[in-house]
Amino acid sequence: MRYLVALGLMAFFGVAQAETVSADDPLLRGTIYIDLARAGDRVVAVGDRGHIIFSDDDGRTWRQGETPSGVLLTAVCFADAQHGWAVGHDAVVLGTRDGGQTWALQYSDELGEAVEDVIDDEEYYDDDDLYAYYDDDDFYDDDVGGGAVDTSGAPLLDVWCDSADRAIAVGGYGYMVETTDGGDTWTLRAGDLPDDEGWHLYAIAQLDGEADTLFIAGERGTLYRSRDRGRTWQRLESPYHGTFFGITSSDTRTLLVHGLQGNVWLSRDRGDSWRRVASGVRTGVNSGTVLADGTIVLVGNAGAIMTSRDQGSMLSLRFLPGRQTISSVLARREGGVITAGAGGVRVLEDVR
Repeated sequence: MRYLVALGLMAFFGVAQAETVSADDPLLRGTIYIDLARAGDRVVAVGDRGHIIFSDDDGRTWRQGETPSGVLLTAVCFADAQHGWAVGHDAVVLGTRDGGQTWALQYSDELGEAVEDVIDDEEYYDDDDLYAYYDDDDFYDDDVGGGAVDTSGAPLLDVWCDSADRAIAVGGYGYMVETTDGGDTWTLRAGDLPDDEGWHLYAIAQLDGEADTLFIAGERGTLYRSRDRGRTWQRLESPYHGTFFGITSSDTRTLLVHGLQGNVWLSRDRGDSWRRVASGVRTGVNSGTVLADGTIVLVGNAGAIMTSRDQGSMLSLRFLPGRQTISSVLARREGGVITAGAGGVRVLEDVR
């Protein structure tokens, strides 16, 4: 198994619920965190073995939330300061109504026999693929696509939410579920995607400043757009036929999709047309955020940090010391960013 699989086998490190630790504490650096989100002024991170931590001082100190599941959590979203969702393996969905301090299991879908018959466990659960860390366009076998297998047990890989009542989660094999009642019930919606071929869906995001326009991006260049807040979807012509890991938007006209082998593509017309942006890297570009001054920050494998001060037209490149893979990035209120990844969570006060 690859690098992250080895990391995943390390001894368990825990942070007591009542204990507050600094962002440099080895207890935090010893766990892989996959995603970050803001719950009002609070920052929440999710990751390996069901770990959820939160910070009320912009990432300087952290506490651990109470969670009912030990599966790897891949994404987190908050609709407001109190209501949020975290998703992960086994199609697990956790919900919180207190800003991430305590979480309840709302939905799960354990691995089904149909998936086990088709996919070897070591290949399907390759961390590099499912957590946006791989660089192999040929990982996915065409014979497995096309919605040919049961999606039971497929991981959920991203979640979007727009209110305390409504959230949509997407994941492996075109998996998509939605709640409209705060998580009390979840409805399978994968069949609502047009021309769905069953490829992994890695990201779902809103066009910044335009609440009704959503995008989904994923494997084999999969791109969908919704103009009615996710109720119906249109498949877009893709500029790239490899995998997209993330979507970053800084305003109503700027949309970046990014993924395998340093691919970053820019659209100024809500996804109707695209042009490639030179990233300077040949490894995965996993996540992005927008700073208060409009600077776009993208992060990726090998500690890559790319910044743009011209709304995505050009990117400048630097690397995190140690070059540990970064899976997620979030703008700080006090300047700089918080990153999550193979090195845990850390604060970078300057990303220039």
